[in-house]
Amino acid sequence: MTLSRAQRVTVFGLVGAGHFLSHIYILALPPLFALMKAELALSYAALGLLVTVFHISTGGMQIPAGFLVDRIGARTTLLLGMFTVAVAIGAIGLVESYWAMLVLVAIAGVGNSVFHPADYAILSRVVDKKHFGKTFGFHLLAGNLGFAVAPILMVSLAHWFEWRGAVVAVGGLGVALGVCMLIFGQHLAQPAREDSDEPGKPAVSRTFMSPALVVMLVFFITVALSTAGIQTFSVTILNLHHGVELGVSNTLLTTFLATGFVGVALGGVVADRLRRPVIVVAGNMLVATVGVAFLGITSWSVAFIFLWMAIAGTAVGMMRPARDMMVVAIVPSSATGKAFGFVGTGLSVGGAIAPVTFGWMIDLGLGGWVFPAAAVCLLAGAFCAIFAERMTQQGKVAPDPAT
Repeated sequence: MTLSRAQRVTVFGLVGAGHFLSHIYILALPPLFALMKAELALSYAALGLLVTVFHISTGGMQIPAGFLVDRIGARTTLLLGMFTVAVAIGAIGLVESYWAMLVLVAIAGVGNSVFHPADYAILSRVVDKKHFGKTFGFHLLAGNLGFAVAPILMVSLAHWFEWRGAVVAVGGLGVALGVCMLIFGQHLAQPAREDSDEPGKPAVSRTFMSPALVVMLVFFITVALSTAGIQTFSVTILNLHHGVELGVSNTLLTTFLATGFVGVALGGVVADRLRRPVIVVAGNMLVATVGVAFLGITSWSVAFIFLWMAIAGTAVGMMRPARDMMVVAIVPSSATGKAFGFVGTGLSVGGAIAPVTFGWMIDLGLGGWVFPAAAVCLLAGAFCAIFAERMTQQGKVAPDPAT
């Protein structure tokens, strides 16, 4: 699909804004838990279940969302998801029953499941392959920015409108964006080409039988296991096992997350220049493995912990645009939605397993092994990327010469 510069900017803006809001919705409720608990007299476990149900719903529906993208088109699917998640999130502020809230977060999760399959289907159609790295990097940055903004935004809105008004307001933002997509998003349209295949790639009907795509699913799981573990328990581990004060430990986690932003921006440029995404992915995964493994050594000073956090965060960020390029290269363009729905499920699986597993390790007195275990997951991911590329080169899945 050939678009003018202005049309591409419109597409990038709408898709990026949608991804930004989808990540805000993921974190919309946790900053309000204290206020919700005071009004509704709920336990934190009950409040946490709202988030768990949202993630289960999102993860479970990503593959069906991918099929929907490739069947009825990305724009239609994206609009359905945008309005669904926005209305469901906003409605949470209008109901009194906890059980109604559980139903609404489940519906919101269904709506949220469409963003990755639909977004990548759109972007891979409107952008030249030589710019995939920077484009996917922009998309990732938009989502990460949503995570960064969500706590401040929700607390600020709650200050002015209380927690119910805050939830309704952020839901209204999604409805407004959906209207903008309806009015200005005609170039988001992606033809539904269910039966078109491309030479050297698996037939659309056999997309999920592609060994390389299955290996990439494992890759997504291993990376999510590691990063979710670090994000959830690094502050606890640094405090308990390294003797770092809680305030400093939180700053160190922020360093890991912030350098990830820098890494994503750099990674998109590097991936486009090298044209071999596996080099960027595997290389940075190995660097991140070393950085996280060194965090398991308790004798480091805070300055060195800061260094290893920065190295690991940058490396994990740098590999992400190239990771997405590897997925696009595996399947026909008409199966992009299915592919990202499939591998995206790995993020939900890893994100769900990591907190329980690493928390269990801490409870057993094995907290000192959390960072080494996370490093092993990253190392496994590096090998997964190499194996997926090897399968492609061997002809099981032919390489896309443009990437």
